[in-house]
Amino acid sequence: MDAPVRRAAQGSGAVLAILCTAQALDIMNLSSVNMALPEMARDWNASPEQLSWVVSAYSLMFAGFLMVAGRAADLYGRRRALLCGMALFAATSAVVWASHSLVIAVAARAVQGAGAAVTVSAALGLIGALWREEPGRSRALGAFGAMGGVGLAFGLVVGGALAGSIGWRAMFAMNVLVVVALIAGVLALIPADDPQDRAHGHLDLPGAALVTAGLLGLSFALTQLGKDVADGAGWAVAAVAVILLAGFVVWQRRAAQPLVPPEVWKRPNLAAALAVAVFLYAGWVGVNYFAALLLQNILGFSPLTTGVAFLPLAIGGTLLPLVAGRLVPRVGVRRLMLFGLTCYTIGLALFSLVGPGANYWTVILPLLIILIIGLSQTFVSANITALSGAGTEEQALAGAMFNTALQVGGGLGLAVLSTVAATAGGDVLAGYRAAFLTAAGISLAGLLTVLAGIRSPRSRNG
Repeated sequence: MDAPVRRAAQGSGAVLAILCTAQALDIMNLSSVNMALPEMARDWNASPEQLSWVVSAYSLMFAGFLMVAGRAADLYGRRRALLCGMALFAATSAVVWASHSLVIAVAARAVQGAGAAVTVSAALGLIGALWREEPGRSRALGAFGAMGGVGLAFGLVVGGALAGSIGWRAMFAMNVLVVVALIAGVLALIPADDPQDRAHGHLDLPGAALVTAGLLGLSFALTQLGKDVADGAGWAVAAVAVILLAGFVVWQRRAAQPLVPPEVWKRPNLAAALAVAVFLYAGWVGVNYFAALLLQNILGFSPLTTGVAFLPLAIGGTLLPLVAGRLVPRVGVRRLMLFGLTCYTIGLALFSLVGPGANYWTVILPLLIILIIGLSQTFVSANITALSGAGTEEQALAGAMFNTALQVGGGLGLAVLSTVAATAGGDVLAGYRAAFLTAAGISLAGLLTVLAGIRSPRSRNG
């Protein structure tokens, strides 16, 4: 490793701040646009169904391009990929800002989601490559994970403030200004890619096409089925997506330079960490949806009061990953994951007991705290496990695989829990309770995965 990279590997607060800000900005754009939809609808005279694609186009492309973006970053340079992703994100933000057509805005948002996928994958890969020693590695990953919570929380706040005062276009103008500052920081502070840190070979284009199309199709299908489990088009797209992903697996065994090298799957704990990510977000995304419905439809909360009631999740999602990053070197990833998933499972199961008249301060708030403790400790420890199980040349790919697992788990969980709630029988509350119990069962599967598949690392990466 050359001297500039060695200095960065020892820990640079400024470099970490740049990478974390990029992560927060990308995640903010998943939530902030929701606050601008009414104003966009008036400007473009669009229906709610049409306008939903302003949100969906971004999230679908983000999920679909993570794998390819991660491998490309490992092959061609993580700093270079980070700069390309940021530039693409800023350019498409400018297009949305200037757009007077819904079609153009949706197309730009789709490309913006791909740019965000490149940025997040490259940033996570840089953290894995530059912070190789403990405890700096765990703290850096904890801070990076915390920025996801910051982005989701402040996306709603910033989006609402800008859309309600200056106008919705200001959100995308802000994106451009922030990214320009970040690019300047990257050029000044992050050393050029070390050729020794790059993977050798070329991007597997057939594999990239198969996995990207498959993940895009699967994400779209899960989104549709989460809204209506009887959606025939959703099931048809899901079937095609499964065929494409199966084709990807077959191709990887035959390709001369596969997108996911075979040795990646031999890394200790990586496959189990990815499975934990799927189980974790399968419960989380669905529970967020049904908890909001429970508070409004059963406990009588208004939409605004419901948003305020969930603020502890945003605060905890910001602070607790930092705590997890400090705990990992002391207790180990396996113990922290077991602790987190135990809290998570208990919290989900107890949520199934909530009924009419439940007090927010004595019932709902304690359950939310238990859930966010479990989620944050599991997320950070599983993320560290995924990256620690990957080689130097596979850091961005491993990070992309972990984020892809989260996205797929979230979509799958919402579809499964929606189906359970709709077919549970009885009243609406019975459906909610069945969804919470199912989510607890999914979390328990994650707990068993840790017990059976995660070994305590003996390496210095923890």
